[in-house]
Amino acid sequence: MPVMLANLSRLRPLSFLMSFNLTPRFLEISDLTFIMLCVIAYSDIVYTITHNAALIYSEGNYMPSKTFVCFVYLLCFISSVSVASEYTPLDNFIVKAKSLTKSASGTSVVLIKDGQITHEVHVGMANVEKQIPVDTNSVYYFASTTKAIMGLATLQAEKEGLLSKDSTLRQLFPNVKFSFINPDNYSVRDLLSHRSGLTNDAMTWTFSYTGNHDKKQRLHFVSSLKPHPKIKKGEFGYTNLGYNLLAIWFDENYEGGWPNAIKELVLSPAGMKNSTADVDQARLQNWPIPSPYSYKFRSGQSEIYMNKNNATLYSVGIFARPNDWGKLITHLLPINAERSAFPKSVVRASQQLLVSDIDSYFSGYGWGWMHSKVAGESVLMHTGGFDGASVQVSYAPEKNLGVVVVHNESGLIANELNGRITEIAYKMLTNQDVSKLIEFHQEEMTDLAVYVEKAKAELAAKREDLSKRRSISPSLKSLLEGVYENTEVGRLTIKQRDSDLHLAWGDLQSKVYSGQADNEFIVELRPGKFYELTADKSMSVIELKDWQFQKVR
Repeated sequence: MPVMLANLSRLRPLSFLMSFNLTPRFLEISDLTFIMLCVIAYSDIVYTITHNAALIYSEGNYMPSKTFVCFVYLLCFISSVSVASEYTPLDNFIVKAKSLTKSASGTSVVLIKDGQITHEVHVGMANVEKQIPVDTNSVYYFASTTKAIMGLATLQAEKEGLLSKDSTLRQLFPNVKFSFINPDNYSVRDLLSHRSGLTNDAMTWTFSYTGNHDKKQRLHFVSSLKPHPKIKKGEFGYTNLGYNLLAIWFDENYEGGWPNAIKELVLSPAGMKNSTADVDQARLQNWPIPSPYSYKFRSGQSEIYMNKNNATLYSVGIFARPNDWGKLITHLLPINAERSAFPKSVVRASQQLLVSDIDSYFSGYGWGWMHSKVAGESVLMHTGGFDGASVQVSYAPEKNLGVVVVHNESGLIANELNGRITEIAYKMLTNQDVSKLIEFHQEEMTDLAVYVEKAKAELAAKREDLSKRRSISPSLKSLLEGVYENTEVGRLTIKQRDSDLHLAWGDLQSKVYSGQADNEFIVELRPGKFYELTADKSMSVIELKDWQFQKVR
């Protein structure tokens, strides 16, 4: 399995020299011999470049000897190798775990120690079919971890006087007529800490999956917010909704909309040059974005058809290099407070605990950050996931440490690796022995591999059963074909293709399978996610996910 190691010593200007595509090992003596021979063979070139740089930098006052220059270069290589060896057990665990679970997709990990990026490892494929490996340039989808960036952008906007933590929905959207709630009762603080007690399933579904929205529809979503039937205001209920609303507000009040807002308020100040919420433009510029995979989709070896675009990034997500996320974390650590791109007051506010006593894998929540414990360390963290993506970012302010883990794969394998890699990493970053912990996690991943193979078989059997069901009659196909609309979630179409019916709903698509009755059907809109579709006798009204669609043609 391809592994790329970027091992960064404190000699940062030369750290790029240590990026190699390797088999699962680090540099050996033979490698060092080869490097020494290369430096000696090209000593004239090496010396000329360094000599000229020294002359310019010192304004002619310093001219290093050729021997000294070559010695320094070799020392940098050797120094980097010694740093790299610290994390060999973690790198080997990742390779072993992915091999055990037959996960061919990519996994990238970035470690931060003493306030700076100290190690990167990249394992697996950006594109399985084309055998393109992930590397330090890969730009992954970071899903809900972007909530931390939106929280930081909001606090930055407050610093600039654009809004406040206590701004109400009425103040955010003064021209919107709210049909079901009193907008004076809900603040920015409520929205971003998941305590608003509000709901709008049509908005969160549309922003995440179909992308069927424009400005008019987005403001309609705002006007149709309702109290959640089960979660009261002040109670914690995790959802994208509050962050969706802030994205809409930025679109209405910040030039260039929410993608430009987070770029100017967070990404650019932090030096995140290879991160964006404008993925459509990134694709036009051929950014190296890994293809999405899931073990739930054709055994994990085929690219999922779902690809995020600007319309579905309204769920609030960005694409980023893993080391860009690492850069952001370095700006939030106390050790870098004096040179952080963000004001101390903003960083302190971003670390504030707003909700406590949450009964989950995290105990509290703040401005886009979960508050938790990992390997005994108090951390701010966030997880994220979408079909074809899984990620976990975290940092420990008290220890000036951080860990970024991201995959171009969704599902149980990637989710389990997130937590296990993070735990091992924090143990290693605090100089603890991890041999027994790695043994434990390898055993757990071995058991997980058995479970995943069983899950794959069950999914294959489910699809086989659907394919063997009675075919939909030609008359029913003709009746069901058409364009259907719902005022909340937009338009979907059902068309015949290659003698089968296919449904397209924004970015979602599926073959239509027959159900138990003539007016009942099954669609697989997401990998491993099956939904019932029912129709009236005339096939002029269909129902999918509790929404009714009227045939318009």
